[in-house]
Amino acid sequence: MIKIQNLHKSYGEAKILKGIDIEINDGEVLAIIGPSGSGKSTLLRCLNFLEKAEQGTIEIDGETINLNNYKKSQVTKLRGKTGMVFQNYNLFKNKTALHNVSEPLRLTKKVSKLQAEKAANQLLKEVGLEGREHHYPIALSGGQQQRVGIARALALDPYVILFDEPTSSLDPELVEEVLNVMKSVIKQGRTMIVVTHEMEFAKEVADRVIFMADGYIIEEGTPQEIFGNPQNERTKRFLKNYLTLHNINGDGI
Repeated sequence: MIKIQNLHKSYGEAKILKGIDIEINDGEVLAIIGPSGSGKSTLLRCLNFLEKAEQGTIEIDGETINLNNYKKSQVTKLRGKTGMVFQNYNLFKNKTALHNVSEPLRLTKKVSKLQAEKAANQLLKEVGLEGREHHYPIALSGGQQQRVGIARALALDPYVILFDEPTSSLDPELVEEVLNVMKSVIKQGRTMIVVTHEMEFAKEVADRVIFMADGYIIEEGTPQEIFGNPQNERTKRFLKNYLTLHNINGDGI
């Protein structure tokens, strides 16, 4: 289980997260939607301490941190429960796809080079990159680089995988290949938190959807509730603008 209570994060005078409360069950897929600047990506980065929130508690699979009083060892344990797929891939440019996946496994799990590369080869095969193992990122498309990023996150077998707008840097024709890999990961029953602008994808795969704006959770519910019958006027306006922008007709997504 993941439990986030009263999470606050600021950058100087700018308050980004203003008391976030979320509970996520084992194996649940949570989609987070909302306008740019609403705090969605900051929330993910606070969960694995890429950013440090100032207040609140974070619990992931039995590891709990109170932001007012914690030890470095607790942060290490909490990070070990998470895998992150970044918006801009964050691959090592001087390492092959194989080594981008295998080396974090060697460093974190302390397995042998042979074992790590065997696992990495299998994962790259699972994300459709068989034959690309020895390519460097520069020789891979954006979609292929993002699939390497997904394989890297899976390699450490985390409790939860955090997806930070994983398709936003991709050309439109490459989006579908990444979403299909994510769907295959979902079928494994993994716990996932997905920040996304892909509304149709969120509607299809999420167990629950959260709409964020201005650092608050404005509304949450099932995909049918959020996309089919939103209750908050801010949610309604956001979805209406999305429909207009993408020339989608009809009620809901």
